[in-house]
Amino acid sequence: MTTKNYNYYLRSFTEWLKVLGYSDATVYGTPRILQEFFSWLEQNEITQLQNITAEHTESFINYNKTRANKRREGGISAGHINRYIETIKKFNEYLKKVYDLAIPINAIRLEDDIIKQRLILSTEEIKALYKATDETPFGIRDRAMLAVYYGCGLRKSEGIQLDVSDVLIERKMVYIRKSKNNYERYTPITTINLKHIEQYIYNARPLLMGEKSMEQSLFVNELGARISKGRFYQRLQELGKIAGITKDIGVHTLRHSIATHLLQSGMELENIALFLGHRCLDSTQLYTHIINEQ
Repeated sequence: MTTKNYNYYLRSFTEWLKVLGYSDATVYGTPRILQEFFSWLEQNEITQLQNITAEHTESFINYNKTRANKRREGGISAGHINRYIETIKKFNEYLKKVYDLAIPINAIRLEDDIIKQRLILSTEEIKALYKATDETPFGIRDRAMLAVYYGCGLRKSEGIQLDVSDVLIERKMVYIRKSKNNYERYTPITTINLKHIEQYIYNARPLLMGEKSMEQSLFVNELGARISKGRFYQRLQELGKIAGITKDIGVHTLRHSIATHLLQSGMELENIALFLGHRCLDSTQLYTHIINEQ
């Protein structure tokens, strides 16, 4: 990007986000999208904000609707397109408050069929899952896994990769060494979920491990080795049947459910994004759609 005033606005907009206390995910992700918009404008020989029209912003959005996805086959998802729309709207908010300016945008957020298909459990169904566990070593383990996947909102791979040392009991935190976005984070544990995890670590896990085992993984299977993704999915299906849940639930259902329940309870979207480990706020904004559909 070579246009000086675009570079200035990009830096100033980023600082504005920081000063207002937006999350690291927003401060990192939103200016990157704005830079894409500015670069597209330059390629189309539009180098001044006052020359940007509604047709230009609409063309930029339509360009991204039709371009190929760089990460996977097919085009850009509706959720990703909505990120572009929300970024331009956020930039407009900055322009209006700081310079009393604005650029026209007629784009409307797209409906995402994937969002509508996301399965969410009610709080009562979550309680039923916890109650479906028993007091055997495996039942205590399963309850601890619910505490990690629902209570802490971890992704499937994040929970499987946990070692015992990653549970910071005194700090009431779980340390995720490597997440989907390849960066570390800490996630809080509520008192009740910490109780479930402690019960598993101190009372049940030693019985599953065997006296001489050196296995470091938090969750272990019947052989005392790190549990597989497929095995916990099977256990979750079994718990669902015991709980009388007819929905086809998976591990990620628990993550979607806690995010929705936190939003329903009034938690700020920025804080939910931090909790889930989202680098970009648009990933978290999908849950507002779910709330509106209910």
